[in-house]
Amino acid sequence: MPILEKITQPLQARHWTDSIPLEFHYTAGVAGESFRRELKENGRFLSSKCAECKTTYIPARMFCPSCFIEMKETRTLEEPGYIYSYTTVNRNRTGEPNGPLTIGLIRFEGVKGGIVHKLDVKEHGSVSFGMKVVPILKEASERTGALTDILAFRPA
Repeated sequence: MPILEKITQPLQARHWTDSIPLEFHYTAGVAGESFRRELKENGRFLSSKCAECKTTYIPARMFCPSCFIEMKETRTLEEPGYIYSYTTVNRNRTGEPNGPLTIGLIRFEGVKGGIVHKLDVKEHGSVSFGMKVVPILKEASERTGALTDILAFRPA
């Protein structure tokens, strides 16, 4: 049956299971590459600031989404982040039971955007909104410039 013909009987529908090999290369772009390089080489987060509206964004961006102008000013974030939102899950990606894992959206004071990552907490009930957190990073020699260089965020 050609693809443009309408199916009138449910038994006419057919499917097969297979895979299509795809090869691709993801590039983080200029600003994303700067963010990743700063994380790898210095273990810090890089943000960008718009000269027009004075808004700061993390991760660093090339253009301001509000003003549509190029953002050339960058700075590293030295202060701890805070938990904006969080959840605790008891199942892994396939739905199988797994130990509790707390995931949080980490934001930074005066900065738009954030980082979603694991929280390293002793008691999962001890997490609270606004709690100050700092990243736990891999050793400098093991970092690759990916978000997996951050092992988790722990209370400050």
